[in-house]
Amino acid sequence: MKDFEACAEPLQECLNTTELAVQESSTRLHDLTAKKSELHKLQVAMSQIH
Repeated sequence: MKDFEACAEPLQECLNTTELAVQESSTRLHDLTAKKSELHKLQVAMSQIH
């Protein structure tokens, strides 16, 4: 069992790192969606001015 645990430890570290990267990516994606929405609003406002 200790051999299995020793082999699984690097995999667990990799999974933890991957999970963190996915969470950070999801946060950035949310921000990106908000930024795109704000950009669209500004573009509409600019088109009405011109």
